[in-house]
Amino acid sequence: MKKLLYILIALLFVSAAQAQDTPIREANDFYQKGEYEKAIKSYEFVLETHIESPEIYFNLANSYYKTGQIAPAILNYERAKLLAPQDKDVEYNLKMAQAHVLDKLEVLPELFLKRWFSGIRNAFSADLWSYLSIGLFFLCLLFACFYLYSNKVGLKKLGFFFAAISLVLSIVSYSFASTRTDEITNREYAIIFSPSVTIKGSPDVSGTELFLLHEGTKVKVIDQLGDWRNIQLSDGNEGWLKKEDLEMI
Repeated sequence: MKKLLYILIALLFVSAAQAQDTPIREANDFYQKGEYEKAIKSYEFVLETHIESPEIYFNLANSYYKTGQIAPAILNYERAKLLAPQDKDVEYNLKMAQAHVLDKLEVLPELFLKRWFSGIRNAFSADLWSYLSIGLFFLCLLFACFYLYSNKVGLKKLGFFFAAISLVLSIVSYSFASTRTDEITNREYAIIFSPSVTIKGSPDVSGTELFLLHEGTKVKVIDQLGDWRNIQLSDGNEGWLKKEDLEMI
């Protein structure tokens, strides 16, 4: 009886996995056949079931791009980049799509150290940084044992040195994992979806008109008030717009 129960549970898991994989396979088939409108609907359906991956976002973005929908294409390239920041294909296609955006904004220079740390942090996923942090912590414990229980002065010194290095690297890895997780969980950036929108100086329809933005432009959401969002551009300019004019990455 117990054996039969295990078999039924295994069959249920297999059936669930196959049911989950079918919509993705169907979307991929439409994409490979060049039926991009159908691919878009299928990929969007998959995402509605809370299944996401860089590949799904990348193919969805390509499908939008092929059908001339630039803002949704950029949005999904950015989502793919968020999950796979080192993917060169995503980066290249994103730049191709951004070339169609009317707003050409300057980017404020970033400190070298900040850019360097960001490059290292984005080299791995949050999960990989977490595993690395755990592994380094166990190494720290191992070297600490050498320091505590060895009778040789040389081994004690080496144990202390490598335990300290492992602990520091473990903390840094944990910090990178935490930051990557926070980037994915708490999305700060958005894409303008309205063909054009006037940015206001205050969260009010009668607020001072500051400048105009067009669809596809990437902005950072720094505050919100009711249906209004306070945004910041890459050149440092700020203003307010309605939340329906943008889509969070």
